[in-house]
Amino acid sequence: MTETEIATRPTTSERGPAPQQEFIAELRAQGMRYHNLHPFHRRMDAGELSREELRRWVANRFYYQKCIPLKDAAILSNCPEVAVRREWIQRILDHDGTAEGTGGIESWLRLGEALDVPREELESEHGVLPGVRYAVDAYVNFARQRPWIEAV
Repeated sequence: MTETEIATRPTTSERGPAPQQEFIAELRAQGMRYHNLHPFHRRMDAGELSREELRRWVANRFYYQKCIPLKDAAILSNCPEVAVRREWIQRILDHDGTAEGTGGIESWLRLGEALDVPREELESEHGVLPGVRYAVDAYVNFARQRPWIEAV
């Protein structure tokens, strides 16, 4: 199934669940759209970005990273299954850390500092593009408003 066929077909609520093989094919097609295949990421992986491009990328990616625990907390708040919550909470701890100066968000702040982007600048969200802010905020709000299984 091509990406065009996937994009133009009726939604699950309109047609019911896809047969197993079709569902697997759809998942694999989504993998072809993953961010690491984007031309920007290919340039970054090849070492072709300027320092300024990297600085802008870190500022915008940091906004996404710092919002992940908010999204995960929203999923937790909507999840009635104790076993899922016990497992999912680790995602928040991984990002926020278990003590000052730990966790994935701290690692992003350090990366920014290595690129001469002060942590205060990252934390102020000054360099975040409006489109990035809109997309990330929509993602967090989706997790707040929809059933937990959809947000996952």
